[in-house]
Parts: sequence; C-alpha cells; structure tokens
Amino acid sequence: MPLVSATQSNPNASANSFRIGTLLYFRDARDRLLLIRRKRQPNLGLWCAVGGKLEMATGESPYECAAREAAEEVGVQLAASDLSLRCLLSEKDYEGTGHWLMFVFQVTAPLMALPRQIEEGEFRFFERSELGEVEMPPLDRSILFERILADERSLHLLRFDGEGCPLVEEGRIG
Repeated sequence: MPLVSATQSNPNASANSFRIGTLLYFRDARDRLLLIRRKRQPNLGLWCAVGGKLEMATGESPYECAAREAAEEVGVQLAASDLSLRCLLSEKDYEGTGHWLMFVFQVTAPLMALPRQIEEGEFRFFERSELGEVEMPPLDRSILFERILADERSLHLLRFDGEGCPLVEEGRIG
C-alpha cells in the first residue's frame, strides 16, 4: 500500500515517493553546534544537520536511524536516551525528490571532538553567535532558530508545502 498518492504539484511523483528521514543536532561540551557542509545534493555547499533516510525495508525506526547515522557519519554510539525528539516536519516535494517526513532530534550527549571529514562533507562546530552568518537552507534555519534553540523543551509539529509557502506550525507539545 503506498504511503502517499501522486500530487498535482509534481505529476511525475510516484505513489511511493514519500521518504522518512532523521536530522540530528549535536553540541559539544562548550555548547557549540555541529554542522556539516554538504558535498552533494541535496543542499550542496550548505551547512546542515547530520542526517539520513530510514532503511524502510528493514523496518528501521527513527531512533534506530538516528543512532545509525550518528555512528556512520559522526563516529559515536548513541542510545535512545541520548536523543530528544524536537520536531516532526512534513515537507511536500522537497527539491523534486518527493515528500518527506523528518524526525528532528537534539542529541543530549555532548561530543568530545570534531568528527573526521566524510564523503558527505566536512564538519565544523559553530558558536550560537556565528549561526546567523552560516549559509544553510532557509527551512533548516527557521527550524533551528525559531524552534530548537528558542524553545529547548517542546516538540514542534511542522508542515512545509513547498517553495514559496510559509512553514506552518500545526502543533507544539511541551
């Protein structure tokens, strides 16, 4: 059974175009935020949170995906207790790649060192005062500044209907 049907906004979208992914916001002991400068699409050349797609064929949960991505990309082992779910984001037809449901986590265990560079990109820690000047996707910026950093405890339920549309907060828990 398909997760979503094709939409009018993208007539080429298949019935199975819905993807599920995770994003992880790490901090170090000095409260600096870890971002990765992407070396490939999507978001080529921009600073983003670490993340990846769920392995749907194996039934991987969002928490399992977050832990796997942390191990693969950052080189750290995380338990579910190290992850605080901060945002659920539904995006329609992101950059022509289909619809996305993103689970955005704040990692509560601080990183002790900068991760090694990987094929996906290079890592850097940023002070909060530097984040305003960092080149990042506008939607990521809105989620990070207006939700993750501004409200340290709530779970935000967000919807983004595509380029040119506002980010809609459909709910907040906490």
